[in-house]
Amino acid sequence: MALTMAAVAAYKGITLGRLAVSVESRTELVDPIGSANRAATIFTSRVELDKGLPARERRILFNSARLCEVHKMLRGEITFDEELTEGE
Repeated sequence: MALTMAAVAAYKGITLGRLAVSVESRTELVDPIGSANRAATIFTSRVELDKGLPARERRILFNSARLCEVHKMLRGEITFDEELTEGE
């Protein structure tokens, strides 16, 4: 996210004095009573930019963070399929 924002800033000629990103995650059971025992992981991102940036530039950078490739990969349901096999 931060790398995407920095790249967009450089491409658009936006001068950044301060760019900080923190991401926290938590996992919660979606259906704790049901037999599926499904869980959901929620990511909370905080983006800190210079106070002096115009609103338009702040929106451009924030939207680039929200639409970065990592967000695209993590959006929606993610499933892990594991398989244990024996070697020869």
